[in-house]
Parts: sequence; C-alpha cells; structure tokens
Amino acid sequence: MENNKLTICTLLLVVCIALGGYFIYPQANNAINLYQEVQNKTQSVATLESQIQDLKRKKEQYEQQEKKATKPIFKNELEVTDQMSSFGVMFEDVIQSAKYNGLKLRSISYNTAPANDPVYANIGTDYNTCAIKMQLIGNYSQFSSYFQDIYNYPYLINLDKISIKPYEKNKKILIADVVVNIYSTKNETQRQAYKAAKAAEAAMNQGDEAVSGGLGGQ
Repeated sequence: MENNKLTICTLLLVVCIALGGYFIYPQANNAINLYQEVQNKTQSVATLESQIQDLKRKKEQYEQQEKKATKPIFKNELEVTDQMSSFGVMFEDVIQSAKYNGLKLRSISYNTAPANDPVYANIGTDYNTCAIKMQLIGNYSQFSSYFQDIYNYPYLINLDKISIKPYEKNKKILIADVVVNIYSTKNETQRQAYKAAKAAEAAMNQGDEAVSGGLGGQ
C-alpha cells in the first residue's frame, strides 16, 4: 500500500515537472530571446549615439573651417578718400607680423591695382585691393609661423604668391618673395570716385579709337 502511494506520488511529481517544463520553457525561452534583443538594441543605440557624436564633431570642424574660409572684408568706419587709408592697420599688420616672427624685411613695394587679383578684376567697384610685395629672410620655422598668422587674420587676406629659395652661403636660411593681397570695402565716396575714373578712362579710350580711325581713313 505504501509502495503504491509512493509510486503514485512519484508519477504525479513527474507529470507536474513535465507540465511545468512544457509551460515554463517557452516563457523562459521568450525571456531569453527578449533579453538578447534588448542587449542587441542597446548596443545599436550606443553605436548610433557614437555616430551622432562623430557627426556633431565633424559638423563643428566644418563650421570652423567654413568660418575661416569666409572671412569678412575689412570696412573702415572713417570716411576716408584714399585707398591706403581705407585699409586701416592691415598694411602695418602684414609687415609687423613678419618682423614679430623674426623675419628680416629686405624690400617692400605695393600695388593698388593688381590686374591678376580676382577681387580687383571683377568687383573693384565695391572693394579696394592692395598687393604687398615683400622679400623676406628667415628660417623655416619663422616662415611657417608667419604664414599661420596670415591664415588666422580676422579679415580676408590672400597669400597670393610665395617663391622661396635657400641662401647660397647657408642653406638653413631662406629667402622668400611673397605677395600678400589685402582688401577693404569701399565707402560711397570711393565708389563714386572709382566709377568716375572708369568713365573717364573709357571716354579716353573711345577718343583714341576715334583718332586712330580718322587717321586710318585719310
């Protein structure tokens, strides 16, 4: 009798375990799958956040580069009439920066009508241009520092030409011919003067052509 009861109890226990396994296993399996899915999604979210941060950094770097690439053109608040005064301290900044970086200034000249400059050639009505031509002497480090200062200048400056050669007696010393173009916005007085000068130049050219035509017809 006792053996029969034990057998029955054992069978019932086995059935309960089997039934429990039958119902619990799918739930447990679903829980495991759900956990893995959550882990995968968490990893995906972390990857996306990292990519977003990289994009933000690239965007900031681009904006900084774009800001440097689109520098404003200097505008003198004073109503000056001559071009050189319109540049304010820019002319002196270009020269003094070279001296500040240890470069020696051998020669300097400037041209307020550089024909090969795109600003002067295309929008000279609105902007003044001055090409500063210098011959500088120094070492590589001094030139590198000077060019970096020109690049970081808050207003638009164009490092137009650079020609560098070593000094024959000491190859560590460099001699450079450099052309730096500076710009400023014309005020209304300068604009009118520029237009009048261009009109007079055009009239003179037409007069020369008329004279040449008349002489050719004789």
